[in-house]
Amino acid sequence: MSGRKNQRGSAMVEFVLTGIPMIFIWISVVQMSIGMWHYHTLQYAVKAAGAFIAHRGASYTTAGGASTKIQDAAAVLGTAAIGIPDTDIAVTWTAGASSVTCQLNACKTNTTVWPPTTANTTGTDITIRADWVFNSAISMVAPGPGNGVVKFGSFHLPGYTRQFILF
Repeated sequence: MSGRKNQRGSAMVEFVLTGIPMIFIWISVVQMSIGMWHYHTLQYAVKAAGAFIAHRGASYTTAGGASTKIQDAAAVLGTAAIGIPDTDIAVTWTAGASSVTCQLNACKTNTTVWPPTTANTTGTDITIRADWVFNSAISMVAPGPGNGVVKFGSFHLPGYTRQFILF
């Protein structure tokens, strides 16, 4: 009987020593996984928008005679960027020497012809850069309390593609 008395409370101590750090690690793994998913999604979306523009460059017009616009490529990017708010993605569209920068939600209403007529020839180099700030709840990278508030880590997740107008 006395042996059992000496073990009372040991399960609680073992949980405190192992369970709490394991919960911390599990949450951190989930947050890192979400961050990597967003990074991959943003990169895929930027490449899809770049391919859209590359295939609809110099000689492409719709049945109504309209050229491709930034809003068309932004719609492709926004559709492929699942789970990332379009109000938080900054996008820079570059074709030759021309460049346009906007938030993705504003790009979706931008009626600028893209690529512009001055840079709309077969072989023109086009690039798309996107940037999104991922605010993580990973405590491991929290810099600690600042002004009485714990500030968690923020990471800039970039997306980039460089393509050539094909047709």
